[in-house]
Order: sequence, then structure tokens, then C-alpha cells
Amino acid sequence: MKTIAIDLDDTLNNFEETLQGTPFAHGGEYGFSEAVFADYLARVRRRAEEDDDLLATEYSFFKYRIHHRCYQLAAARPDGVAFVRELKRTGWRIVICTYRDLRRANESTRQWLNDNGIPFDHLFMAWNKIVFCRLWGIEHLVDDDPFNILNGDLYGVKVYYPELARHQNLPPNRARAFRSFDELLPWIQG
Repeated sequence: MKTIAIDLDDTLNNFEETLQGTPFAHGGEYGFSEAVFADYLARVRRRAEEDDDLLATEYSFFKYRIHHRCYQLAAARPDGVAFVRELKRTGWRIVICTYRDLRRANESTRQWLNDNGIPFDHLFMAWNKIVFCRLWGIEHLVDDDPFNILNGDLYGVKVYYPELARHQNLPPNRARAFRSFDELLPWIQG
């Protein structure tokens, strides 16, 4: 069966735009001051790494809560929805492969996919999507992560990625950038 792995955030939706543009309010439910809230939100928006060796910190939980809200608010790309529907119609197995912590966000992720009419066969969390694709025998990966863009071809995974500003300075690679999902069908079927 023809199988493809597809990422969610900044591939099928506008996660980064949602993260940067949503006016999150302190509201008091976070349990810390407005100054700490503003600092944490600024750190989340600039993708700051955790500065603590602990796996769970006040900041990491805050980051999860902000990201979770963005998962719910992010808009699906209409061309991406049409692409996935066409794949399903033509017999492809669709694996949604995400970095999201699905221990916490499984239900809301499934709800978002259903609410946006995005068909899928499997939903997995994978930190190394190249290894995941190799283990599953998946030849095609649609993903925006530079690691996957640069390394997929080295391991026999064809990577396609939405052309984003952050990709402008990538070194030469064999992944294929697209502006619209409409470009992908001929590439993966050819």
C-alpha cells in the first residue's frame, strides 16, 4: 500500500503564525505574576530551549499550555486538506507524524483533524521522523523541519516541505520545496 507521513504544525496548519499572533492573556490561571507570564510567553515565541535539566518545570508546563492552545486555534491549509483527501481517495495510507506530545494532546489533535475534515489512518508522535519512516517503510515525508529536509535523502526518504522564510538559508539538499500542496501530487505519483 502506498504510504505517506505528513507533519501537522507549519505543514498542514499555520502553527507559528498562530503562536506569534495570538494575544494570550495572563488571566491569573497560570499561578504566577504577569511579569513571569510575559517572560515565559516571550521565551516560547522565540523557541527558547529549556534552561533546566529537569524534564518538567513551570516553564515547560506553560510552554505546553500555550502550544496546546495553538494546536486548537491554528488554521488548516485548504490546499493541504484537499491534498490529503485526494491521497485518501486514491488509496494512500496516511500517517500523521508529529513532534507534539500526544500523551497530552492526542484527543485535541484527533479532534482538530476531524474538525478540519483531514482523513488519516494513523497518528504518531516521533522525534526522529526519518527513523520512523525507515522503520515503517515509508518513502514519502511531508515536513517543515530542517533536520528532515537535510537528512531524509541520506536514508532513502523523499522529503517535501512547505517553503517558509526559515528555510531560505538551508544548505543544498535533495528535498523538494513547494508553495502549494497542488505541486506535490505529480511528484509523489511520478
